[in-house]
Amino acid sequence: MTDNVDVITKTSDNVDLINNPQHYACEAVTVSYTVEPIELCEMCGFLLGNALKYLFRYQHKGKPLEDLMKAQYYLRRYKKRKDHVNSIGWYQDNKIALAFKDKDFFKYCDVAEGSLFIDDGLLQFVDEKIAEYQMKSVEIGK
Repeated sequence: MTDNVDVITKTSDNVDLINNPQHYACEAVTVSYTVEPIELCEMCGFLLGNALKYLFRYQHKGKPLEDLMKAQYYLRRYKKRKDHVNSIGWYQDNKIALAFKDKDFFKYCDVAEGSLFIDDGLLQFVDEKIAEYQMKSVEIGK
């Protein structure tokens, strides 16, 4: 087996679940080139990157409450770390970050001095969305 072989998993509809999952396709943004959510997640490290991954897909994969709870888990672990950084560089030349600045979950975050301050804003968004989905579940008797 060679090291440069791509693993590709396809469904019966020939959808590539590994390299191009459909629940992220609707989140890709075109600036001067197409920016995929994974590019932003890669900039953020494991814990914050995973939280963002679940935030990008919570509306598209069919289990929004589960994905929001996973995002909440990673955000809380991220905040507990002594070495966590509470901002993402949001500078003019950062096309990756700028591509996603209008996402609903980033609108809860403060932007100042070229940085997006993520800690409390993202967690507030997630907590509110979880409460909203839990209330909907109670209303329909689930």
